[in-house]
Amino acid sequence: MKRFLNRLLPKSWRSDIVTIPVIRLHGTIMPGGGPFRPSLSLASTAGPIEKAFSFDAPAVAISI
Repeated sequence: MKRFLNRLLPKSWRSDIVTIPVIRLHGTIMPGGGPFRPSLSLASTAGPIEKAFSFDAPAVAISI
């Protein structure tokens, strides 16, 4: 019965919608970098990683 009622409700009203955060990583892995050559380091990716794991999600996707 619950499945039938869920189909009648609009998706925005349903509570079973899960959002998976995605971390997009691009650049070379090195400590330095420049304005024309972005790099990956713990300092440059710490903010997006913390933000992605702060969601109440069952998983976090990483796009490399």
